[in-house]
Amino acid sequence: MATRRENGGFHIDTVARAIRKTLLNEYLALPVAAAATWLSHPSASTHVAHLLDLASRLHLNLTAGTVAQLARAALYLGGAGLLMSTNALLNKWAANSWTANRPGEWSHWEREIVVITGGSSGIGAQVAQGLLSRNPRTTIAIIDLAPLGWTPPPGSPVHYFQADLSHPDAVRAVCARVRDEVGHPTVLLNNAGLVRGRTVMEGAYADTEATMKVNLIAPFLMVKEFLPDMVRNDHGHVVSVCSSSALMVPPDIVDYAATKAGIQALYEGLGMELRYRHNAPRVRLTNGVFNLIRTPLILGMPTQPQFLAPFLHVETVSEAIVDALYSGYGGVIYLPGFMKTVAMLRAAPGWLFREGIQSTTAQLGITFGGVQVDETGGLKAVSK
Repeated sequence: MATRRENGGFHIDTVARAIRKTLLNEYLALPVAAAATWLSHPSASTHVAHLLDLASRLHLNLTAGTVAQLARAALYLGGAGLLMSTNALLNKWAANSWTANRPGEWSHWEREIVVITGGSSGIGAQVAQGLLSRNPRTTIAIIDLAPLGWTPPPGSPVHYFQADLSHPDAVRAVCARVRDEVGHPTVLLNNAGLVRGRTVMEGAYADTEATMKVNLIAPFLMVKEFLPDMVRNDHGHVVSVCSSSALMVPPDIVDYAATKAGIQALYEGLGMELRYRHNAPRVRLTNGVFNLIRTPLILGMPTQPQFLAPFLHVETVSEAIVDALYSGYGGVIYLPGFMKTVAMLRAAPGWLFREGIQSTTAQLGITFGGVQVDETGGLKAVSK
């Protein structure tokens, strides 16, 4: 969920969190329903009389009928909360092939090797720093074209590898170096990405090629390089940075949105392969479906309603990813929570989704900046 950083803390996630912990909290509502139901029984008439007398002294308009209505309302609210908890539990286990972690698994992060693409700054850098703050002995390998933009704590096992992920040969070479110099990764965060901000007709060949190579082909190749060892040990975690644009595609970044839709397919299909083809149910997968994030790739302030779709801070996103890794279980991270509703609305009638949801992205009030590319589709420089 979005945090107090976004929109001064006033957004749909904070409201939903408050309702979930009170009205839709089955641990509160169901006991109230049970107590009110008991008071509605004839055998509790003496207790009801005392209750009504107390309410009268407090100038409260309480009747026996009100108690019965309270019982029904609390029962419905508690039942709804119980259904939500059950649904969340089923989603968790389905996303993890109904397989629990081994005892102590994911408890010793000094044994894990984490690879983060695009970790020189932004989300990747914040995730790396978040992991180190929890366990300074966590081994981290940063792969990026840009120089490392932050200083690791003294003595921390952080390794930096410079590579242009838009070239498959460079991906293959840097992955070999990671295995030789650091070891076989147990965690892969496919975070590197770029957005050119041009329409399909206006974008050059190099724009399209660079976007597809960095945002989609490179994550596939990184998985191909590092997944086999995870499968052999039935232990690992692959995190993909997706986007709300995979659900509602805005103009000007159709190529970017297409790559994120591909990342969504990678998450879903890879989960099926791990369970039904490779017999590696404990290799966890996490997919982050994030709305617009405050990175240098986005210039300006979005016109989207900040209550429903707050402009996310990098720290909020990175904290959600670190929490997912430390949980030891995979799943989908929706930030803000309204993105889950958008995903469900994809099943609405086409005219309703297009005019009511997708059309709101036509005038976002922002511009997209980012990476310079050359005529071959390779990266020239990184601006984050």
